[in-house]
Amino acid sequence: MSKTTYSRNGSKTTQAIKTASPVPQWLWDFSHKQLNANIVRIRAIEDRFGYEQGETFDSFHYGKVSVYRQRSNPQRALYFSRKIPLTKQNKGMQILEMNRVKMNVDNTLSSLQHIKYVTETGYLKRLFNRIVFGVPMTLNS
Repeated sequence: MSKTTYSRNGSKTTQAIKTASPVPQWLWDFSHKQLNANIVRIRAIEDRFGYEQGETFDSFHYGKVSVYRQRSNPQRALYFSRKIPLTKQNKGMQILEMNRVKMNVDNTLSSLQHIKYVTETGYLKRLFNRIVFGVPMTLNS
């Protein structure tokens, strides 16, 4: 597979996001500014749905897209290659992993918008939108 991984400054195993084409740069900016994400993965084959709380991240999965956001009070410190705790200076987007060959841009954007909707909208508003407009309430529906 032709999986490409981008990071802020690049490394031996990743490419710098500033050298990427416009689509990955847009996904990076959207994920950073709109989703407060630290890691975004766009898979080629497996669909996942749901929400999980880990020791370090809250993870949101919808279709082929997964968004990982650091918890406000992580139980375990996380370090990226710079060996600086994420809570200190590594805030914001750190990794964008995507399969460019099999990526459907429309589905990816739709998944990111749905994750944004579910994470930012309160339960009662989602319930109302479900009843009136048929909009899914959760990442599972």
